[in-house]
Amino acid sequence: MRHYEVVFLVHPDQSDQVPGMVERYEALVERGGGRVHRKEDWGRRQLTFPIAKIHKAHFLLMNIEVDRDALSELESAFRFNDAVIRNLIVKRKEAVTGNSRIYEEELKEKEKERERDQRREQEQPRRSPEASAAGGDEAAAPAKDQASDASAEASKQEETS
Repeated sequence: MRHYEVVFLVHPDQSDQVPGMVERYEALVERGGGRVHRKEDWGRRQLTFPIAKIHKAHFLLMNIEVDRDALSELESAFRFNDAVIRNLIVKRKEAVTGNSRIYEEELKEKEKERERDQRREQEQPRRSPEASAAGGDEAAAPAKDQASDASAEASKQEETS
């Protein structure tokens, strides 16, 4: 059996069906006596160029070990599934089991968002209830109005002079 890296793009309208599709493709590989070494869901991403007037797609990666018959069956499954808009199958010399760079970046981004959300939650109790009830910026609004009134009066005086 040989090792392959499989990347496929799913139509963005079908993103909710991705887990079921991945399960079907895993079952197809395992039925053929193969093995899935890694699978990564890269999520919905912007395409470099439109494919059939589609600008975004859901990206998935799988590293598998299968024989030629199971691989051809997987290729035909991609071909006859309208939700799969592109696929790429690359032969590898050995199984790749670690996370890809793209997936690592995705994980780092999620971690940053989680930390940001935690900081926001910690900052909210620190704010006084009066400031949040007043909206904070309302006190600055009258000062802005006074400044604009003063500049308007100054321009009127210049016109009359």
